Amino acid sequence: MARESDEEKVRLLEADAQEGEPRAQRHLANRYLRGRGLPTDPAQAAYWMRQAAEQGLAPAQRSYGEFLEQGIGLDPDPDAARGWYAAAAKQGDPVARRHLHRLEHSED
Repeated sequence: MARESDEEKVRLLEADAQEGEPRAQRHLANRYLRGRGLPTDPAQAAYWMRQAAEQGLAPAQRSYGEFLEQGIGLDPDPDAARGWYAAAAKQGDPVARRHLHRLEHSED
């Protein structure tokens, strides 16, 4: 029964994500990343995380920056990662600020 419940949660989450709800998109991305209720699929995780990030959700912006920096589901792009970290940091995300600081000082 727990499995049916999880399948229903995923179905509802997918529907909300398709409708453009950024928190649902971020949660769906994390499920694809970790294989929770869905097959592990880093490319789908990156796709959904970007959808949420583009809507201005700071945790998704930071996470998408991490995907870009580490090459999770897409080619690594540290410059693009820096931009997403900056967007999240501007909204007060402390982890994004640390990532941004680290990237800026790794160039020295």
